[in-house]
Amino acid sequence: MAEYDSIARQYRDSKRLPFRDHLERYSLFRMLGDVGGLRIVDLACGDGFYTRKLKKAGASHVTGVDISAEMIRLADESERRRPLGCSYVQADAANFVPAEPVELVVAAYLLNYAKTRAELVRLCLAARNCLRGSGRFVGLNDNPHVAPGGAVAYLKYGFERGCDGTPPREGDAVRYRFFGSDGSFEFSNYYHSPATYEEAFREAGFRDFRWVPFELDPAQHGDPFWDDFMHSPPLIGFDAGTGPRPGPTAN
Repeated sequence: MAEYDSIARQYRDSKRLPFRDHLERYSLFRMLGDVGGLRIVDLACGDGFYTRKLKKAGASHVTGVDISAEMIRLADESERRRPLGCSYVQADAANFVPAEPVELVVAAYLLNYAKTRAELVRLCLAARNCLRGSGRFVGLNDNPHVAPGGAVAYLKYGFERGCDGTPPREGDAVRYRFFGSDGSFEFSNYYHSPATYEEAFREAGFRDFRWVPFELDPAQHGDPFWDDFMHSPPLIGFDAGTGPRPGPTAN
């Protein structure tokens, strides 16, 4: 929490990097489809960047949740300046329970903070417990299919990505450093294999988990600037749904 309190403004400003719009935002909303009329929880909402975009896209209500007091302060500040009807809660996503179940949980870069498999399962369970009997959990994540520290440099996109382990092992820190006009800041994600993610979603009660590669905004097609990112994407999306929980197995 203290780490993100100290870098909250720089992290907010990093949302202006071009990849955030042409890859990240475009891919997330392609996965989400029509959110009109939905009640949504936005876990690890940061300064409310996507909370506000979800509300503008037609959601009936969006609650943003973040562990960082400074991130929530920035989110509340934006809501006071331009009221949209979003609400924000400072809380650990792993322990958050909404007042009423929702139809959709969104999490942009939450699961990659789990240091252990057990923490990953807890976060998936928290998302599952926010949902009605049937709902969706959609988000963005560090890409476990593309090992950090490879030959591709992402500096031209505004960040670096590295890891001490080659190849990375379960729980290894994946370090990100972002660069902006007022200097750089860094933070760590944690590596888990694709199989570990898939097991965690199943254990939490999700029935149709899938990875969703980032897509490039068609307006940028043909621009070679994006080739390195698309050939070795450091980030990825995911989409999971819920169905009826399985009953006890008869002996």
